[in-house]
Amino acid sequence: MSIKLQYSLIILGVTYFKRTNETVYDIWNTTAGTDSVYAVSGTSIGTYYPGQSAQTAFDGDFTNGPCNHGSCDYTNGALACGTKAGFYLTLNGASKVLAAFDVISHTGSWSRVRDPMMITIEGSNLNGSALTLGSSWTLIYTGSAGLITDPGRAAWGTLQLISNPSIAFASYRLLITSKQGYDSCASFSEIIFIMT
Repeated sequence: MSIKLQYSLIILGVTYFKRTNETVYDIWNTTAGTDSVYAVSGTSIGTYYPGQSAQTAFDGDFTNGPCNHGSCDYTNGALACGTKAGFYLTLNGASKVLAAFDVISHTGSWSRVRDPMMITIEGSNLNGSALTLGSSWTLIYTGSAGLITDPGRAAWGTLQLISNPSIAFASYRLLITSKQGYDSCASFSEIIFIMT
């Protein structure tokens, strides 16, 4: 994150989420309002590529990123691969209001086709196994991931604002609904949650 952006966040009284030891749960075959289905490490349908779990979206390393195959295996290349997939996590400490987010594109020179185009974000104040239930989640964002215009590789996308952010949630769920092109998964390097 640039010094200028960090300074702007301080002025606005907001901060960005920095993962400590929060568990990030990979999910697939899931849409907003429906039950979560866990994804596991592997190369078949319903897996994320080994070493490329959603946890890598919060590790500060622009050279890696999540690669969830969704309804495909790693040999397939289709527009649907990696959609209806994503993650959820529960924040440590107090609930927070998500005000904005920024997605950083994947570093690979070939990876433009994997850029998520459209996503949903939901929030919840339930916990434990209740977070697998679609009824536990409230939709707070549906729209662009900020990468519709190609920013280049390992580059910041367009900052996306949450409309009328007001409810503090303890957990957040993000799902990719479309990606740019034909490949075996959707992928990005990092996502920054900007919170109050």
